Amino acid sequence: MKSVNFQLDHHNSLELTQIDDQLFEVRLEMNGRISIFYMTREQLGSDNRIEAMQKRLVSDFFSDKK
Repeated sequence: MKSVNFQLDHHNSLELTQIDDQLFEVRLEMNGRISIFYMTREQLGSDNRIEAMQKRLVSDFFSDKK
């Protein structure tokens, strides 16, 4: 499974976990409360937006910035 975690601020986070080609688990932690949703790729957005977000994350986290 592929997973990405966004730390929104000190106490809040968003985690996306890909379960299969079309299904994702979305875990949202807000002020100590955890909500879990299961969403399809279509509900999250088009393939192009997901791929663009993935490329942006890879670029931001694995760039050669020194």
